[in-house]
This record gives sequence, structure tokens and C-alpha cells, in this order.
Amino acid sequence: MSQSPKKPSGPLDDKERLHANRMVRWAFFLLGFVFLGLGILGVVLPGLPTTVFILLAGYCWAKSSRRFYGYLLGHKIFGKMLRDWEERRAMPRFAKYLAWGMMTVSCAIMFYQLPDDMLWLAVMVSVLCVAVAVWMAKLPDA
Repeated sequence: MSQSPKKPSGPLDDKERLHANRMVRWAFFLLGFVFLGLGILGVVLPGLPTTVFILLAGYCWAKSSRRFYGYLLGHKIFGKMLRDWEERRAMPRFAKYLAWGMMTVSCAIMFYQLPDDMLWLAVMVSVLCVAVAVWMAKLPDA
């Protein structure tokens, strides 16, 4: 049996990257702005993550606009985190520590604030946070 040749593992070309449906491309385009705005807010607001929203903006613009995706990749602040994610699925160590700290504080507040009959919700969120924390721990550092 012959195997088909594998595609290179680098970034996809534009025809494979952009979404085929024009309406979906517009939705991705607008969501890119929303996520970029949230990412910028995350720079100044404690508790709001920056890295996740910039990655989401990059994903949306990769599916919708070569121009805006290229702008984000070339940005002097946000471009590095997007390139690190695309090339190596890497996340900055500081971002990991910040995310772990915020998840821990959020879960502790939930256990403290929720009434006894709602503690199941705090337990479920905590389990989800632990799963995300383990996943992040396995990512390489940028």
C-alpha cells in the first residue's frame, strides 16, 4: 500500500486558510475585531486574558482576511504570541502562571460565594479549570 504524501506542517496557504463561504468570512472578520478588542482590554484589566483573545482574533482573521491576519502576525506586541502558537503551539510562561492564578482565585471565590446547594457548580468549574491547567502545563513555553 502506498501512502499519500503528507502536506508540509507549516502555515497553510491562503486558499486552504480562508473560509469558502462569504457570510462566514464576514462573521469571522467581525469576531476578529471583537476578540482583538477584548485582548487589548485584557492588557489593562486584571482577570481578562490577553493571549487567548489574541489567538482567537488571529484564528478568525486567518479564516477571513489575509490583510488583517498579516497585520496581526506582524504586530510588534501581539505577533510573537500568535507566531509562537502557530509554529510550536507554545504559550508564554508568564501567561500560563497568570491563567493558573486567575483560575485558582476564581474557583476559590466560587466556593466561598456560592450557597451550599450550588456547590456542585463550583466543583464542575474547578474540574474544568484543572483540566485546562494540565493541558496548559503540557504546552511548551514560548
